[in-house]
Amino acid sequence: MIMLYNDFTLQDFLNDDAFIRWALHNEQDAYWQQVMVDYPAKQAIIRQALQLIQELHRAEENQTLVVNEERTWQRISEKTIDSEPLVRWPTKRYWTRAIAVCSIIAVLAVGWLWVEHTTSKTIYTKLVTKASEKSILIEKVNRSDTPLKISLEDGSVVYLKKNSRFSYPAHFSSKSRETFLSGEAFFQIAPNPKKPFYVYANELVTQVLGTSFDIKAFENDQQVLVKVRTGRVSVYNQDPIRLVSDESQHLILLPNQQVVFNRQTESLSKQLVEEPVPIQPLVGNEKRYFEDVPVTTVLQALEKRYGVRILYNEELLAKCIITTTLSDQSLINQLEVICQTIGATYKEMDAQLVVESAGCP
Repeated sequence: MIMLYNDFTLQDFLNDDAFIRWALHNEQDAYWQQVMVDYPAKQAIIRQALQLIQELHRAEENQTLVVNEERTWQRISEKTIDSEPLVRWPTKRYWTRAIAVCSIIAVLAVGWLWVEHTTSKTIYTKLVTKASEKSILIEKVNRSDTPLKISLEDGSVVYLKKNSRFSYPAHFSSKSRETFLSGEAFFQIAPNPKKPFYVYANELVTQVLGTSFDIKAFENDQQVLVKVRTGRVSVYNQDPIRLVSDESQHLILLPNQQVVFNRQTESLSKQLVEEPVPIQPLVGNEKRYFEDVPVTTVLQALEKRYGVRILYNEELLAKCIITTTLSDQSLINQLEVICQTIGATYKEMDAQLVVESAGCP
């Protein structure tokens, strides 16, 4: 039994396709009966959701009968020529039933509208529910300020941050490692080329073989972010309706790169992280000080240290000589100093840095 329903609200059950099929057609009855046993605190909400779904279903059928009945009376009235028109006043029972129907529909409409405004949570819930049909899942929820360390069976480690939820199988399949996130977490993935690691974070899917990265996919945020610390990952959009992924539209992320998914425009964009960090810290006798060298030599050293590609016109910069020291300052600060020294500018383009210069005399 998956540890999923602790945080379920009435709206969550009303939006759960499997739950609706149980309520209307008694599908997977043993499963849901076990849920009732395992989650006694949710029994009242479950019964309420059952009643609402079943009453709405009956109300829809009754409403259809009422419409047909009215049409019948209308046809009779139209055919009565020699007599007074037949006028059928609604009975008290009719109005009582109509009010009940409207009340039920209003309650469910409010619930479904609320769910539509929290789409990310719906996607996470649907993904986890669907995955639980194939294997037993474990869910971890972190409400504290301290990241929750989660060790997976393959040696991977996940640091789940505050107000986040993470679901994963007790045992991965033989072909892949699939996990599910709503919130924020930092991942350190054990390499295994034969079993790709997947993180389904609401709208985004992140695929890796072995690397470290951060995902931020909170329910109410306007954006979903994936930031790569080391290695490389592939990120693509998760269709929230069909629950399928479009791998043909994937973006490859390298260290110090991030992808941003805009929920309003449903678009993906690749950028540099705000503060690129060294992926290869200077050690031992590695060169830090550069005296009277072509600026291209320094740019190549920065590119290697931060793993960020720096584009420039090598011919134009050939005569630009510089003396500088690589420091522990951010990549952007160091690049700004270099550009000021040689009279150049830079800009970010597709998660790369482009140095623009007219050259040096």
